[in-house]
Amino acid sequence: MAVTLDPISAEAARSRPASNASSESPAKFVAEGAVDLRMLIGRRQTVSAGDSVEHVFETFRHNDLEFLAIVDGERLLGMCSRHAIDSLLGGRYGFSLWARKPIAEHVAANEIRIVITSAITDVLRKVFARNPENFYDDVLLVDEDGRLLGLISTETLFKVQNALLLANISQLEKKEREIREKNEQMESELRMAMELQQAMMPKTEPLSLRKAGGSFPHFDHRYVAAGLVGGDFFHIVRLSDSAASVFICDVMGHGVSSALITAMLRALIEGCGADAADPSVLMTHLNSEFTKILRQTDTVLFATAFYCVFDADRGELRYARAGHPYPFHLQRRGGRVALLNCIEGTAGPALGLIDSASYGNSRTPLEPGDWVLLFTDGIEEATDNAGVEFGVSGLAGVLQANLERPAGEVLDELLAQVSRFTGGASFADDICLVAAELPA
Repeated sequence: MAVTLDPISAEAARSRPASNASSESPAKFVAEGAVDLRMLIGRRQTVSAGDSVEHVFETFRHNDLEFLAIVDGERLLGMCSRHAIDSLLGGRYGFSLWARKPIAEHVAANEIRIVITSAITDVLRKVFARNPENFYDDVLLVDEDGRLLGLISTETLFKVQNALLLANISQLEKKEREIREKNEQMESELRMAMELQQAMMPKTEPLSLRKAGGSFPHFDHRYVAAGLVGGDFFHIVRLSDSAASVFICDVMGHGVSSALITAMLRALIEGCGADAADPSVLMTHLNSEFTKILRQTDTVLFATAFYCVFDADRGELRYARAGHPYPFHLQRRGGRVALLNCIEGTAGPALGLIDSASYGNSRTPLEPGDWVLLFTDGIEEATDNAGVEFGVSGLAGVLQANLERPAGEVLDELLAQVSRFTGGASFADDICLVAAELPA
């Protein structure tokens, strides 16, 4: 005869009352961690192995059941289905042939048993990989000793899968919101850093306000960061009514870390005020202090740099180089554009690599109307669609063609020409241009 068992005979299983998948929903199962598979049990009705097929047929007829577990005492034999029993007895001579046979002879093939300790993901993977003819069969949940705990319907497992998907979507949406909020906060902080970095850049306009007939140099600059903040930096200091110094550098990489290094270099330069008139002394001292600071980190960092003093009264440019691209010297009277050169043995390595490095002075004469273009390598390394660089020759060509124009207009033309060369693509590296011009 059919009986209703509480097959959770192990003490740990007994502690949970009979479950109903409709009252303890798959959503609750997922919400509680998707661990206790007993929450998914829909029914625990069983029949004994010796019960007749006719008896099982009547059990199905009087109960809203599609599957029944078959047990022999505490041993689980398998299960049978309403559809299989109906087909067995409904055929010609079926009732007379099979009605009195024990149900143990008609255990369903290809049943699936899952152990209580199984992960729900493994359960779903196994169940939904079944053959079509058994796809909608109930699943037998057993304890670690193989004793029946109950039956879980495929419909319930579908609901579990949907609940897990919804939970995953909810978690992804939450993570997406968190990431978006962090990105917005980071972008806000980067914009603040950009504003601070731009505020650190010298204002060339006030330095350009000179008395009529005065000899103080005129300065213009253009700065284009590859990101919100960059690693290119320049600094201009008035030394006298006729002299000024310019420092330009390019920190390895670009972004926040490079921007922090530029802030460090500015602080170090401002601490070298007593040496400002002598590029050799300033660059050597700056490198020594900068390298000492970098040694306290585990990251290799360096910065190329060029420092020069425009002395209008003496009609000369004094400079020191630390691995930086040579500036262009533009001579309007002579119609000539050429790169500056250092006296042999005076140029040194990039800042931050060798603390004992020394840098010597080089000089070049300046005539009224001459100007010098200092730049970082981002502009010469800009590439077209074929990967060809704009190069120093490209810069020289634009400068030569616009030699008679004011320096500020030439800087704008340079950026426009490079932008056309790259097809309007964003620059891969920071670009910094500084023009220093002696009055004619």
